[in-house]
Amino acid sequence: MLGNKLAPAAATLGHLRVLLKDPNTDLEEIVNLIRLDPALTFHVVRMSNSVLFGARERSDTLEGAVGRVGLLEIYRLVGLAASKQLCQHDLVTYRLPAARLWENSVATAAAAEVLALAAGGDAGLSYATGLLRNLGQVIIDGFSTGKVYPGEAEWPLVSEWEQETFGLTSVEATATLLEHWRFPSDVVAAVRAHHDPFADDSSNVSACVLNLACGVSALFGLDLPGEKDHWVRSEAKLMLAGVTDQVLEQCAENARTHYMALCASVN
Repeated sequence: MLGNKLAPAAATLGHLRVLLKDPNTDLEEIVNLIRLDPALTFHVVRMSNSVLFGARERSDTLEGAVGRVGLLEIYRLVGLAASKQLCQHDLVTYRLPAARLWENSVATAAAAEVLALAAGGDAGLSYATGLLRNLGQVIIDGFSTGKVYPGEAEWPLVSEWEQETFGLTSVEATATLLEHWRFPSDVVAAVRAHHDPFADDSSNVSACVLNLACGVSALFGLDLPGEKDHWVRSEAKLMLAGVTDQVLEQCAENARTHYMALCASVN
């Protein structure tokens, strides 16, 4: 399975969430999990020295990095490192530069985290969902055998082109992989339904938060080809997510600031 060849940091993020939910987890367990991936260890130590985490003195050890940022912030750091590893190559299938894929992931994660806080949801899970929702496009790009998305003029919805061309959508591929990696069922369900939170006569609040977050990243000019029609704002979406138009606008402002800070911590 291609998922096993993707950045191991993404799978580590799922395991880390389980550890952090256990009140008996100690620092050593967190450090040992991260240390299994040398590249992830390097990124976490480097990013922990950024101004985002108020670094005054440099730390060159993983123990020092985890101790500095704390157990809750380490989840954010691992997520950033995972997304950076996953977005190393341009996606030829989608005519998508690696930098844009990563920027969209981080912007969506920042918006999802801010929106989840406003809506009373799980900010950590929403953050991870925003970061990893594009995994399916990486998977499909690896199997595309030369097929290239022709553009919005011919296929306004890239998901319809994916279904026609490959027999599945990148959303389905992402959900399947996250399930394989044992991410929480809420995360899998949110990804699976985020193009249409009202599909199949169901109402998925987490999917709706992710949908609105994708809309916020599009407002930043960081949308991906063939997706914008999924992010049309509606009163029904606002009601399901538990936010007002005014709250959403404020969240968008806060998310932009949050996004810039996350980018600064990586760069």
